[in-house]
Amino acid sequence: MLPIGIHLSYWQIRWDDDLRPLIKKAHTAGFDVAEFPLVFPDDLDYQGLKAELDSLGMLASCGTGLSQKTDITNPDSAIRKTGLAHLRSCIDGASRLGSPGLGGVIYAPWGLFPDGDWSERWKYCVGSLKEAVKMARDQNIVLYMEVLNRFEGYLINTVEQGLAIINEVDSDNLKLHLDTFHLNIEADHIGDEIRSAGAHLGHFHLVANNRKIPGAGHIPWAEVRQALKDVDYQGFLIAETFVNPAGEVGKGLFIWRSLADDLDLTAARAAQFIRQEMADV
Repeated sequence: MLPIGIHLSYWQIRWDDDLRPLIKKAHTAGFDVAEFPLVFPDDLDYQGLKAELDSLGMLASCGTGLSQKTDITNPDSAIRKTGLAHLRSCIDGASRLGSPGLGGVIYAPWGLFPDGDWSERWKYCVGSLKEAVKMARDQNIVLYMEVLNRFEGYLINTVEQGLAIINEVDSDNLKLHLDTFHLNIEADHIGDEIRSAGAHLGHFHLVANNRKIPGAGHIPWAEVRQALKDVDYQGFLIAETFVNPAGEVGKGLFIWRSLADDLDLTAARAAQFIRQEMADV
């Protein structure tokens, strides 16, 4: 079976919370992989985090998101430069943790919907990613562009749009990152959308339609499982579930009510569900 993991923001209250005890929580819940939110990549104790991973026999996965201050699609070259510097720090952090890639919203700012023609921003996105993949290749890291729903992003809402950027960037170090929460909103048929990604699928998040743990909603998991098998997916299977309304993390992710009675117990249920449902992927 493929390694299964959980995004550590599941337990976070603040984005600068110490992540080391959360690695232990992920391990105790039954996961093989801890996925790190590289929000402030220059502030992390990578040596300590890697030591904790190694002591527990855990693997690492990494993700980040761009903001308006780090927007690599912005016409302002200084802002694009800042965005590329952020991606460089995240790529370096992923390498230091032993992660095979960097996923998330790495191609445009999350939650921004600019006015006017987007063709110029598309052009800047492609140009910036051509620089970013060179950084990634130098550290043997693959970049995974997350396909978002239309309410969270505008540039890549479908696999087809993501593949168009991959085609223009033309690098083996750029792939797609799919998430069942977003697919449930945008895809006519989730299985077909996964299959359309084919060999370009590099990272996968398992989430219920309501952002609860996998299995809590109405995602057609048998269809997801078969599609992943059809494309011979070989990456991690990560639960990126947001259920805790506490603190700046809950507010930032729009979690206004608790979606789990016991975080640790619910995480263990998620791990058990993934192992049962995706056992033959």
